[in-house]
Amino acid sequence: MEESRIIYETLVGARVSDTHWWRVKKVMNSCELPLSKYGFELFLSLKKTSPRHFTQYHLVKGLINKQIEPLLGEGLSGEEFLKILEKVNVKPHQSTISRWFKPIGGYKATGFYSKSALLPIAITALIYKAKNQSSQLAKVS
Repeated sequence: MEESRIIYETLVGARVSDTHWWRVKKVMNSCELPLSKYGFELFLSLKKTSPRHFTQYHLVKGLINKQIEPLLGEGLSGEEFLKILEKVNVKPHQSTISRWFKPIGGYKATGFYSKSALLPIAITALIYKAKNQSSQLAKVS
């Protein structure tokens, strides 16, 4: 059995079928995620945070690596995180913010969130921005 499959199954906590594994590898390759522990953790947290749009990760990967990830440090408060999102022109409604933070216990402005918890939310926010921009362009044309 492949080493990457063993890592994935360990993170999931169960054995997965061959079909499931084939689909995971296909999505991981299309999202340009490495078949490593870090890649699988990011994949699983993205899938949990944004089940409908997590496959759009490859569209925002460069922006995450260059602008967002270095600013996260070891973690931030909720308010500081929203200021970082504003720097990249992401200004979601409060209900959207609450939905994004729901898997990690909800949003609190003064609450401290680790980098591993904020990264999937930042990715979801950038996908949200890209999706909104494309829908606005479609309405204009």
